[in-house]
Amino acid sequence: VASFEQGKLQQAIERHERLLPLVRALFVETNPAPVKTAMAMLGMIPEATVRLPLCALSEASLGKLQAALEAYGLQRQRRTRNSKLVTRNS
Repeated sequence: VASFEQGKLQQAIERHERLLPLVRALFVETNPAPVKTAMAMLGMIPEATVRLPLCALSEASLGKLQAALEAYGLQRQRRTRNSKLVTRNS
């Protein structure tokens, strides 16, 4: 928004286009499931639980979300014994 307000239209368009795949992935299914799943994948919350009538993301949507997070440069997570999802060290 700041780029647009400053008259930097091309920069605003580039930023919008860079964010759009991530935004679409966060809304691939009914919220809050994709957002909570992304937060769990990034280690921000312990797990992505949702209450009924919502359900966990489908495998297809999970793959889309993971790909979008990785394409945006956010680290993929791995499971360990001590926590459900943690940041990859490598």
